Amino acid sequence: MKRIFKFSAAFMVLSMAVACAKTPGYDFGEDDGTPDSIDGTELADDTNLFGQITDQNGNPVSGVAVSDGRTVVTTDANGVYQMSRSKLSRYVFYTTPAGYEINRADDGYPLFYQTIDQTQRVARNDFKLTALDAPETNFKLICIADPQCKTADNVSRYRSETVPDVEETAQGYLDAEIPVYGVTLGDIIFDSPEIWEDMKATMENLNIPVFQTIGNHDHLQNVGSESEATENYEKYLGPRDYSFDRGDAHIVVMDNVIYKGGAGGANYSGGITDAQLAWLEADLALVPKSKLVIFCAHIPFRDMNDPDDESQKNGQAVIDLLSEFAEAHMMIGHTHYNENWVHQAGGKSIIEHIHGAACGAWWASTFCVDGSPNGYAVYNVDGASIDGYYYKGTDRDDGLQMRAYPGTAVFGTQGTTTFGWGANTSTYNDPKCIVVNVWNAIVPSRLESGADSDLLWKVELYQGGNKVCDMKAVTTTEWWAYGNFVLTCGKSTTGTYSNGRTHIFYGMLSSGDADKDTDEKLGFEIRVTDQFGKVYKCSKLNRSLAQ
Repeated sequence: MKRIFKFSAAFMVLSMAVACAKTPGYDFGEDDGTPDSIDGTELADDTNLFGQITDQNGNPVSGVAVSDGRTVVTTDANGVYQMSRSKLSRYVFYTTPAGYEINRADDGYPLFYQTIDQTQRVARNDFKLTALDAPETNFKLICIADPQCKTADNVSRYRSETVPDVEETAQGYLDAEIPVYGVTLGDIIFDSPEIWEDMKATMENLNIPVFQTIGNHDHLQNVGSESEATENYEKYLGPRDYSFDRGDAHIVVMDNVIYKGGAGGANYSGGITDAQLAWLEADLALVPKSKLVIFCAHIPFRDMNDPDDESQKNGQAVIDLLSEFAEAHMMIGHTHYNENWVHQAGGKSIIEHIHGAACGAWWASTFCVDGSPNGYAVYNVDGASIDGYYYKGTDRDDGLQMRAYPGTAVFGTQGTTTFGWGANTSTYNDPKCIVVNVWNAIVPSRLESGADSDLLWKVELYQGGNKVCDMKAVTTTEWWAYGNFVLTCGKSTTGTYSNGRTHIFYGMLSSGDADKDTDEKLGFEIRVTDQFGKVYKCSKLNRSLAQ
C-alpha cells in the first residue's frame, strides 16, 4: 500500500498494486500514450506525474517520499510513485533516505529534484539513488546565514573569506571520516538579481553538499506575485520547500517569507501559508516520532506575540508539529546577530538558533551587529540528538566564543554619543566591572515559560584561581561594536547598531582596575559553560576599538 497526502482536512490513502516484475518497463494505454502500469504497478486514472526510483543496481527503492511541493506520496515495492500534480508545481523532488548518498549535480550542488515539463499533460521523472554502506548516524551540519551579497565586491569577499573557511572546517571533520553537510539560511543575494550567476558559482564543487534556503532579499522586487518573485531563486537553486534524511535526523527546509508584492524589501511578512503547512504535515507524517527534526528557514519565529517583530503566520502550528518528535531544533538567519530562543510546546523545549551572518553587518566589517564575528555555526548530530555546537568566526579559531571589556572603557565619542558601558549606565561605572559578550549563550530572557532551565549557559568570573561571582546576563548595547560601526565604518548613530543585545554579561572583580591594570596583573579568567558541559575561557580584555 502506498500513502498519498493531499491538502485537505484529512489524508487520502490510495491502494496500489505491488506485484513484482523483474524487468523494468511500463505498459502504454491505447488512448494518448499514458502508461497503464510501471513494473506491475497500475497507475490511477487521474495520475499525470509519476516515475520510478531505483538504486545503483537498478533495484527499486520503496518508501521514498516524493512531492511536487503540494502533494506528498511514497514509492511502492516497485519503487513507483504517482500523483495528480498541481498546475502550480515547477518541480518534482524526493526526500533522500538516510541509507543513500546525497546526489550531486555536475556543479556539486545537491540534486534531488527535476523540472516538470509543463508543456506535457503527463510527466514521467525517474530518479536513481546510490546506497551508503550504512546510515550516517553521526555527522556535522554547517549552517550559513545571510551571505547577502549585493555587489561584485561582496561576492568576492564571500568567495575568498567565507567559502574557504567553511571548506577548511569541513575538511577537518572529513579527514576524521565524519560526514559533513551544509545549509544556507536565506538572503543569499541582496535584491540584486544580476549577481545570481556569480553567487551560485561561489558554492559550486565544494567539498561538502550545501543545501539552500530562500530569504526575503532573494525574492525579486517590483513584481506582482509570489511566483514571479521566486522565479530567479528557483531557476538557480530549485525547490523552496523540501526535506532530506541523514542518520536519525530529518531535515526540513522551508520558505517562510510571505511576499506581498510591490517594490522594496519590506513588502513581506514571516510565516508559511496554509498550503505549506499542509505540505509540512504530510512530510512529517512519514517521519517516526523517535527521530530528530531540524527545521531550516530564514525569518525568526521567536516571540510571535511581539508587535515589533515580523508576524509569523502558522508559526505556532509549526512549533507544535516539531514538538511531536524526540528532539527538534530550528535553524534561522535574517537578523545578522546571534540569539537562541527556547520555545516550550508539548512538554518539549525547542531551541530556535538565530545565527550571526556570513556577511556580518552587510560586509561593512568583519563582525555582525552584535559584535560576534562574521561566521557560521557547526552542529554535531549524534543519533536523534544535537549534542554540541559552536559558532565559528570566519578566519577565527573555533574556540573564540566571547569578547570581554572593562566596564569603564570608553571606545570613542561622536557628538553627544560616548561609546562605553560605564559612560551610559552607572551599573558598569566601576573600575572592578568586566563586561563580556558571549555571542551564542542561552540566557534566561530567551526561555519561554516552562522551558528547560538546564539549557542556560553558565558564565563565571575567576580571579587568582578563585571564583569571584556568576556573571549576570543583561540586555544592553554592545558598545565596542557600536563604536566600531560608527567611528571606523562611518555608520549612523541611529538604527540597528545601537540596539540592545541579550547575550551580554557583567561581573565585579574582587580587586584591581579593569581598565588601567594589565590582564596579567588582574589575573582574571572568564569561564563559560554551555548546556553540554563544554567550557570556553577568556583572560583578555579589549580596551580599544582594535579588533
